[in-house]
Amino acid sequence: MKYAIVLLLSVLTTAVASATNELLKKKDNTTDHLLMHSADSVISNNAGNANNTFEHFREESAVTEAIKTTKDEDYDATDGDSDVSDERNPDYFREDTNFIKNINLGDHWGDKNRPEDKKNKVISHISSSFTDGRSFACTKVKPTLITGTSLENLSPEDIGIIASMGDSIATGSARLWPESSIDFRGSSFTTGGDATIDGLVTIPNILKEFGSGNLFGVSHGMGTKDQLPKHQLNVAVSGSNSSFLPNQAKDLVDRIKKVKEIDTYNTWTLVLITVGTEEICNHCQVPNVDALKESMDILNRGIHKALIVLIGPVHVASPYQLKANLLKKRCNCSKHESDDFMIKMSEEWVKGFREVEEHVKQNGRSTFGLLTIPMLTITSRYPFSLFINNKPLLNRRGHMYAAKFLWNRLIAGPVYNLTKAILSQDAYFCPDTACPYFRVPQNYYGCRMITQYDFDNNPELYTPLIKGKPKKTKREIYTRSGLIIFAVFTVASILLVFFYNRSKRGDKGRFDLIPELPGTTSAEKGHGKGMNIGESVDDYLLSNKF
Repeated sequence: MKYAIVLLLSVLTTAVASATNELLKKKDNTTDHLLMHSADSVISNNAGNANNTFEHFREESAVTEAIKTTKDEDYDATDGDSDVSDERNPDYFREDTNFIKNINLGDHWGDKNRPEDKKNKVISHISSSFTDGRSFACTKVKPTLITGTSLENLSPEDIGIIASMGDSIATGSARLWPESSIDFRGSSFTTGGDATIDGLVTIPNILKEFGSGNLFGVSHGMGTKDQLPKHQLNVAVSGSNSSFLPNQAKDLVDRIKKVKEIDTYNTWTLVLITVGTEEICNHCQVPNVDALKESMDILNRGIHKALIVLIGPVHVASPYQLKANLLKKRCNCSKHESDDFMIKMSEEWVKGFREVEEHVKQNGRSTFGLLTIPMLTITSRYPFSLFINNKPLLNRRGHMYAAKFLWNRLIAGPVYNLTKAILSQDAYFCPDTACPYFRVPQNYYGCRMITQYDFDNNPELYTPLIKGKPKKTKREIYTRSGLIIFAVFTVASILLVFFYNRSKRGDKGRFDLIPELPGTTSAEKGHGKGMNIGESVDDYLLSNKF
């Protein structure tokens, strides 16, 4: 009996060991597949980094299972996870671009026929990066290069005004105190400036490192847009959807026009708009494209120099399941819908954003343009740690991740190549030295750099700034024409009534003849005192003593 038990235990041990080996082999194969997928998405790679990537995915294989089995609980793990990023090496850093490729967002520039041949694309070569204020060493191009004459050569150094519109993502709602509904605008990634980049990573704090020390419009403190000073240009409202943006655009334009401290007409404004997260979560709605177009038209007429960045719904995912948006289960509406429904919803947002971008392209100017980012992509090994508990809102760490994604997307564009950059944790891109501008559709196919020396010696190389007013839409033309016709008709009617009433006051018309008096000479007729209209003959005779 004792030997039988020992034999049985031995058999069970062997079976468990065999199953464990098979499981490890299966995980290794999955790791190899993930490695190949990552390698395909990297434009320029080397063998040494590939080995490091393989080891990294092997170490993270256990985390993959944890991510898959997690349902709706918030991770509190912080081991190896910074407040900004999870990157360990250059290859793994390509998670942002991988996501764009996977959900077919590569053509969201508004040009459906954009060629896929690499020779026709301008690839950003990211050769340096920074993690904080101390490590910032990006090359500054002013005054060596001519910049800021149009969107084509707009540099981070040209931005003088920062503004924001949108929903709770832009207001920083409940960012520090999860149980509250307070707007922490001073720490929002779009316009927050309550600290420096060393303590708070936001777009304004990054811009300040490029010399925009006097950046106007930065938000400080907490409260609604009406509770904070008007010179803080974050006009976002928590809970807003795309239909509310026209009113926000009017508010923003009014605030900018009232600014007296700087020359707003000749100063570049960066407007960041976040929309869609609460619209999908609460109502499962597609964007109101007409409202988005109207908002762009208002901004186009009201701001002379502006780059508008329209950012869609938040997409939080694990690097192992990039298509699975973990926001879904936190939303009252979408958590009951199927995955196919959410995919179709995402496609509608991409389609709507493309339509808005095409509208701006047709009605824009060289100093006004739109960059659309259909989804605010945030990936993390601990994705649930980016949310406020039981809410679809980003916490402090989530806002830092959002700032990193948005900044690197603005600098690198959708296609980039990592060369000499050592991307440890919390890395932010420096502009490509061969194209040191924000990567927008205007410079997608080519970057033209003009030095101050070339401009001084060859002015013909410089394309003058187009200062014309934006084109009017047909609706605006018809409305204005109708108002003019109505005004002319009203004035004509008033004048007609006025002269008609005046003509009825007199006893005689202007063509009636005054009777001649007997004995009056021609000289008296021409030089004497004539009879007034309405004066009787007797009165006339008495006054002239006939």
